Amino acid sequence: MPKFPAGLAALNATQFLGAMNDNILKLLIIFCLIQAQGSQRAGTITALAGAAFVLPFLIFSAPAGCLADRFSKSRVTVAVKLLEVVVTALAVAAFVFRLEYGLYAVLFLMAAQSAFFAPAKYGIIPELAPADQLSRANGLIESFTFLAIIFGTALASALTQVAAGRFWLVACFCLIISVIGLIASQRLPNVPAVAPGRRICFFPSEIFRTIKHVASDKWLLLSIVGLAWFWLVGAFAQLNLIGYGIQKLGLDEVQSGYLFLASSLGIGGGALLAARISGHEVELGIVPLGAIGLVIAPLLLHIAPANLMIVLTIILFFGISAGIFSLPLQTFIQLRAEAEMRGEVLAASSFINWIGILIASALTFLFSGSLGLSAGQGFNILGVMTLLVTLSSYLYLPDFLLRSVAWCKGGHS
Repeated sequence: MPKFPAGLAALNATQFLGAMNDNILKLLIIFCLIQAQGSQRAGTITALAGAAFVLPFLIFSAPAGCLADRFSKSRVTVAVKLLEVVVTALAVAAFVFRLEYGLYAVLFLMAAQSAFFAPAKYGIIPELAPADQLSRANGLIESFTFLAIIFGTALASALTQVAAGRFWLVACFCLIISVIGLIASQRLPNVPAVAPGRRICFFPSEIFRTIKHVASDKWLLLSIVGLAWFWLVGAFAQLNLIGYGIQKLGLDEVQSGYLFLASSLGIGGGALLAARISGHEVELGIVPLGAIGLVIAPLLLHIAPANLMIVLTIILFFGISAGIFSLPLQTFIQLRAEAEMRGEVLAASSFINWIGILIASALTFLFSGSLGLSAGQGFNILGVMTLLVTLSSYLYLPDFLLRSVAWCKGGHS
């Protein structure tokens, strides 16, 4: 097995620590707000928190992509990690003084630094790994990301219980994590800027120009939209599982936070499985396999009995399907994008991803609020929507269906 460049280890460590910190703080803030306002507002609070975390990705994706191309992606990463330390320190203060609106502001700022990290993070992978190792490199990044979500989710719930609700104390732990992440980022190799003359655009119009540019490539456009659907499904699941645990299993908000562990574990395992299946190539033919799971699992969650082990098994299956669905799409986008525009294409993809996540927050708010649906019914609707999106993708690009059939038969496209 070929040896991976040392820079990928540093990138994995940086991404792992950042993703774990994001998830701990996000859940801490949700737990704190539900504790302050009551569990009956859990759906509304999770939806509003999700929206506060999404908006910066829509606002800052355009300049983030330009920065990732104009400057060294390793330098951008170090700057972002420094900002994370500052924001985490602000979170400690917000918890100490119980500033509810301040906590929403912290979520916004935490997402802002993540928005600037995204195109640099994904754009630097092809600069560190050769093309024939790109699927494996992305599989490791995705697996470490969702391993971080697992640890972050578990630590948020466990440390909240250990600290007896003293959220500021857990936030101090997050501050330590952010400092370690900053140190890890400084071990990234100083890769050169790919487009030093790139103009920095501060408005989403640049994103729309990039999307218009890639629209002529149906494979690339479909992959970008498909990846956005994965993030919509994942975000909806993370937000809806808290309400689902409260309603279906009789758990409290902190205990319900553990449910997402099974999903995250499944996504990481699914990403590794997809990388193993793909080998040295990018195999889009396995994407529909994941899509089938994304249709079935939400429907099963709706009809499942109130049994913790059965529910956890379904959630694990949900996550594995999501990992198989997403990894080939992410890798294909990196390879298909032109090298001199890779940062902008990834920023545009990130922008669309976060529109999907914002829609997930809106759906959570709509289902639990205006429509008064249960969390289980919300999952049921999500499964039907995924089925319709999958069928629409085959109508948009019939060759995608042929490629899937060829893969199932053991052929190659």
